[in-house]
Amino acid sequence: MQVLGLIAASYAADRASAWLGLPFSGGVVGLIVTVALLQSGMLRPAAIEHGADWLLSNMLLFFIPLVVSVVQFTGLLEAEGLRLFAAIGIGFIRVLLATAFTVEWVCRFER
Repeated sequence: MQVLGLIAASYAADRASAWLGLPFSGGVVGLIVTVALLQSGMLRPAAIEHGADWLLSNMLLFFIPLVVSVVQFTGLLEAEGLRLFAAIGIGFIRVLLATAFTVEWVCRFER
């Protein structure tokens, strides 16, 4: 039931993001709403803990379709693979650094 609740919340956040024309995905909206509900006490962690743990433990299964689709585009990877991997790598490093600086800023703010 918790997994179904999380899926329903994700779908609702995605639809809300599209309906409002927000410049970011429904996943971001769902995350913000979930954190706000948890912080306010309106949503108890126990209400989603087991479902979230199950989703995280089976996350690898959700990437199988992605891997299969990559195999279908070997021509694209041969032609543009280096540029694609460079873009992915640069994006990954940027997200990693932004997360690190944000965590550091929050820790300093709390001290």
